[in-house]
Amino acid sequence: MSEFSAERAALRAWRDGLVNLDAGNRLLNFKRSESGTIDVQGPPAGDIVRAIRDGRDYGFLAFGAKPETGGLFRTELTAAALGGQLRRLLRKSRQDFLDRGVPVLHLAAGMLRWRDEEDVAFTSPVLLIPVELTALGPGDVPKLRVTGDDPVVNPALAVRLRRLGVDLPAAGSLAELDVPGYLGRLAEAIGGRDWHTDETVLLSTFSFHKEAMYRDLLDNEDRIAAHPLVRALAGGEPGTSFEPIPAAAVDRLAPPEEMPLVLDADASQRACVAAAVEGRSFVLDGPPGTGKSQTIANMIGCLLHAGRRVLFVSEKAAALEVVRNRLATAGLDGYLLELHSHKATRKEVARELAAALDDLPLPSAGRPVDKEQLRERRERLSGYAVAMNEVREPLGLSLYEVLGSLDTVEVPRPELSVNALTPESLERVGDAADDLARCWRPATGDFLWRDVTEREPLDDRLRRARAALRALAEAA
Repeated sequence: MSEFSAERAALRAWRDGLVNLDAGNRLLNFKRSESGTIDVQGPPAGDIVRAIRDGRDYGFLAFGAKPETGGLFRTELTAAALGGQLRRLLRKSRQDFLDRGVPVLHLAAGMLRWRDEEDVAFTSPVLLIPVELTALGPGDVPKLRVTGDDPVVNPALAVRLRRLGVDLPAAGSLAELDVPGYLGRLAEAIGGRDWHTDETVLLSTFSFHKEAMYRDLLDNEDRIAAHPLVRALAGGEPGTSFEPIPAAAVDRLAPPEEMPLVLDADASQRACVAAAVEGRSFVLDGPPGTGKSQTIANMIGCLLHAGRRVLFVSEKAAALEVVRNRLATAGLDGYLLELHSHKATRKEVARELAAALDDLPLPSAGRPVDKEQLRERRERLSGYAVAMNEVREPLGLSLYEVLGSLDTVEVPRPELSVNALTPESLERVGDAADDLARCWRPATGDFLWRDVTEREPLDDRLRRARAALRALAEAA
């Protein structure tokens, strides 16, 4: 058997599960939708690319409309239909961008009509140029501009045609893109097949982040198959399991005064941070609201303190933002490089790198930390928690449980000595509290004497009050 055969088999299975290469994939078998596609009738693709390189906003012209300044894309839609479709595309592209941080709106240039091994016909867009729609207000008709990113050769098409022995040529940068020239090179790569290309231009949404993962797993198969974590997941590398630090022992094995936490953390979270600093591989699982993002931020902070580099990946952009904001609040924003959403453009990455070189992070001017004092306070707090939760006889309860079962209302209770307290006598006290609870409702309503605390007779005060009321009535 070849080296890493089990790992390579697992990689192939993972890789094939990422990409949909059948007729249901719009990148391979493009189907126009009335609400999600705008066909651009002119000018030709080459002229469009040359025009949009400057980054200006360009508008769309409805059918029969007169040419206007800034109107570049001619369509066969009426003005009302064109405005509605552009607004729908704007909303969808923005929502997808917020959810996953991945741009999905593209101007497709060029279309390939081809057939697979079973002679099934496909129509696939060839070049995908990342663009965005902008509007000044809800009633404004959106305009289009490029994002500054380079065009992408349809990744699903490249993967599928590679299986047929066809390698698509690279597209190059937007500044160098020549659509007719590229389609000519594509025709040469196709060879003698009875396939056809044209300069179709259309605006639609395309999502292909999984295809990028597919290419990564394919192009770097040797390195990925040799990684210890991949070998463990594929079943070929034993010995990766470990015993996490129990919550009861975390103060002894990973004392907080020795751990550079940037945010608050409980015992279970600190055990996770300690495992991460030790280089362990594990899954952190928990329902929403249990502090996973806080724990991840602490992991990253402690690993930065240890001189490690960290790549934090998430399918949801919101998860990245939460962790990033918590680290920034802790003063670590100078160590962070965001590579998602609009932060991943070439211009923004260059700006962030320049800022990191020019603005060196400085430590905060806080007071020096007395670790011995922190240790003493931590031991006192831990000792208090242990004492509160120690189960004691004869009740078989902890002090925490006893206090939690008592009400703040003073209740009539038998005269009992604390040393003579038994479960039976505690039950009688509870019954008395229940009886009082049933009688308490009238007292919390319009009870005239509720806030009266005077212990002396009130006859004289009541007499003067009645006299004052009579005088008030006469005056009224």
